[in-house]
Amino acid sequence: MNKISIIFQILTKSIFKPKLVKNVLEERRQSKENEDHKNHKYIYDFDSIEEFFKKIFPIEEVNEVELEELELHVEQNLKKLKNEKYPSKKKPYPTDYSINSDSRKFLYCLCRILKPKNVIETGVAYGISSSYILQALKDNKFGKLYSIDSIFRPWQTEEMIGSIIPKKLKNNWELIIGKSAEKLESISNEVNDLDIFIHDSSHTYENMMFEFNMIIKKIKKNGVIISDDIIDNDAFYDFTSVNNVKKYVVKVEGNQGLGIIIKN
Repeated sequence: MNKISIIFQILTKSIFKPKLVKNVLEERRQSKENEDHKNHKYIYDFDSIEEFFKKIFPIEEVNEVELEELELHVEQNLKKLKNEKYPSKKKPYPTDYSINSDSRKFLYCLCRILKPKNVIETGVAYGISSSYILQALKDNKFGKLYSIDSIFRPWQTEEMIGSIIPKKLKNNWELIIGKSAEKLESISNEVNDLDIFIHDSSHTYENMMFEFNMIIKKIKKNGVIISDDIIDNDAFYDFTSVNNVKKYVVKVEGNQGLGIIIKN
């Protein structure tokens, strides 16, 4: 289904849901303005996540055998989803919308090394990134994940948000329904000792800058901010250029850029 058909379906199915229509129009506005913020050409600091960990955390080791069961679970569920029609109640997000395998592994390894007390992420979809974070917290026997996501489309439901997350990992998980623009400030105010923040909601310049600027005031010293898909606009560059932070760009699967910020 092409983009025009999807937009038409959204508008026709949302005729009695003005908030959904408003969200679609706002997203279109931000996406259009994104084109005005694509002036910086990113250069990778590391060509792989392995290279990043070897340089930044040289004495730390993570046993990736711990991930085998989870990776099998995720791949089996993605395979089932590929047979479903998109967009639909059973497949509200495209399967290629999910975080890539390199970035998933990065989240797991980082959480195993840093052993965070609290993690906040924006953008959940099927919950693949959430699963890897929660697996790390379970293996650490410590920590909690707060996830923020919203229902943006008429075929999306609360039931499908995080639907891939194994039940045994949900004890340390709290899902907050709503846009990050509406929920992030209140949640970050409630969470003491925020160690890690992951941006993976709408990758528009405006939304990324909002989340970065909000969370830098809340995250603890040496806390880590992670952003997937940074190379599509200048938000990561603009933010790190005017704030006292360490920054790294890591090349991940598909030549995408994973941005890492460490608060000084």
